[in-house]
Amino acid sequence: MTQRFASIIIATGLLIVFATAGYSQSLTPELCKEKVKEAAELIKEKGEAAFTELRNPKGRFRFGNGQGYVWVHNLKGVMLVHPIKRSLEGKNLLTMQDANGFRLFAKMNKLVRKYGEGWVYYAWPKPGHHETSPKVSFVELVKHNGKNYVVGSGMYNINGSDIARRFPHDTIYSEQKPELLLH
Repeated sequence: MTQRFASIIIATGLLIVFATAGYSQSLTPELCKEKVKEAAELIKEKGEAAFTELRNPKGRFRFGNGQGYVWVHNLKGVMLVHPIKRSLEGKNLLTMQDANGFRLFAKMNKLVRKYGEGWVYYAWPKPGHHETSPKVSFVELVKHNGKNYVVGSGMYNINGSDIARRFPHDTIYSEQKPELLLH
């Protein structure tokens, strides 16, 4: 009986550790990219049935001490999943501009159509704030049953040279020359 009780305690402890692992990790570009890849695989497997898991505030797609999340939009610019700003879901954001006039979702779609995945810089409000901050996001095109999805995740306050150094083979949409895709 004591051995069984100890096993239950250990199993419960391990479950808590693994369930909260994403919250205990620092938010990094590597973690954002990893989570986009995981979400892309889930969507390839389950399609829109995966959206419930992507929205789960305590699930594996909330990470980086709760600061990171994954969103999904389509090539028409309609936001399908945004676990932080649920009010964006169902809205067409293709013409949305950041504070600098940059049409971020249009540029993300341009990048994934041409290269399948890559990084895009823009200005976006941090969760809980109204003013914008520099943000970089990794986006990937995913296909399931004839539908196209753009899966993304990003972080704030990291510069382009750092992304280029960390991911020398990734495509980066350049802010300085908006029509130039660096590869």
